[in-house]
Amino acid sequence: MGDTVEDQLERAGKSVNDLLESARRRIWVHTRSRLLTALPEVALPSAMSRVARRTRHADLRLLIDDDLSLKSEHPRLTHTVTRLTTAIEVRCLAPAQDTPASLLLVVDRTAWLYLVQHKGQVGLKAERRDPAGNRTAAERFAEAWAISSESLELRKLLL
Repeated sequence: MGDTVEDQLERAGKSVNDLLESARRRIWVHTRSRLLTALPEVALPSAMSRVARRTRHADLRLLIDDDLSLKSEHPRLTHTVTRLTTAIEVRCLAPAQDTPASLLLVVDRTAWLYLVQHKGQVGLKAERRDPAGNRTAAERFAEAWAISSESLELRKLLL
């Protein structure tokens, strides 16, 4: 008998946290808000805070599909983003409706993770030491980042 979706998401959450714990300078996350909500507690807010405190050369980016949903469903992450406005960049990119929910995590120069959830199935690929895979993931992230728009919902909280 195979793992349930909840078991697979639990394992994915642990992998995300393992990679976030290893972050020293760069954390790039591209995800749908509902997938982030489906994962067990991930340490994204604390990891981003830690990296931002550790170095002023931190490269912290969050690319989300729905910043309003993020604001309501992830108050800790929203608080971190609004508190560290100069350290964390947030942008929005709404995917096509029929695409699977996915999370792409790029950490520093060697680690990456790709998680996809679609029709009751979960796929996960994570590598801690894979510079070539990291470069590919970073390029994919950068392409999405380039066509995204600024998150007005999270930035207007500061006014």
